[in-house]
Amino acid sequence: MDARGEYTAQNLSARQSEVVELIVRGLSNKEIARALNLAEGTVKIHVAALFRKLGVQRRSAVAMAGYAISMPATGVPPVVPENHVQRVA
Repeated sequence: MDARGEYTAQNLSARQSEVVELIVRGLSNKEIARALNLAEGTVKIHVAALFRKLGVQRRSAVAMAGYAISMPATGVPPVVPENHVQRVA
């Protein structure tokens, strides 16, 4: 988060940015690991680092931050493929 209270991608590594994008799409740690060819434990380490860097405590807050980060760059919200949206029962 920057001085204005807005989320920025400047302090995220390239890999962390990829993880954030997949979290925004609703993928689990296991699915992210498969998509990025990483161990699930490595994904968990990236997610924990994202919590610290973004100053959040929940995965949903990481997703919201990722959404906020992508908006300024493109001016439009990220496209989330329908098959990656997690439904709440």
